[in-house]
Amino acid sequence: MFCVCSIIKYVYKWFQSKTVIEISMDNVTVQGITVPKIGLGTWALRGSKCRQVIRLALELGYRHIDTAQMYGNEGAVGKALAETAVPREEIFVTTKIKGGNFRESSVIKSVRQSLEKLKTKYINLLLIHWPSRQVPISETIGAMNALQSDGSVRHIGVSNFSVRRLRKPERHRRLRS
Repeated sequence: MFCVCSIIKYVYKWFQSKTVIEISMDNVTVQGITVPKIGLGTWALRGSKCRQVIRLALELGYRHIDTAQMYGNEGAVGKALAETAVPREEIFVTTKIKGGNFRESSVIKSVRQSLEKLKTKYINLLLIHWPSRQVPISETIGAMNALQSDGSVRHIGVSNFSVRRLRKPERHRRLRS
């Protein structure tokens, strides 16, 4: 079984041999928000391997990095972001709030910690990682809206929600013009 790092190294070496160093990554616009179509998921990456893979991916042209509080790798992602020559404003960073952090005060505290670990002033997209039966979604989204208002988060959303569950957060989302 190949490690993601090995595959990216192989692709990187192949591109170097062809004198092509950068891949052109297209973007998609959703509700006025421009997002790179292809992102690097980091769920299985840790430590120096995570940093190495992200740095190589950014060199190859990736501009969307996806992490989460529950992955336990935001610190390694942050180090890679700090080490790259790619300007932060060109990188779309997504992270997700883990279960247990859905109460208003926990959302605020955990996202502040994520910002420190990611070594960034803002998160491009903050998601609720999984639906919660214990905490009303209005409470979680209210805290996420507050983080948007103070500039810590640019966009909010949900992950791993069924279509039925998607209707509920939409009712609580504060629309922005």
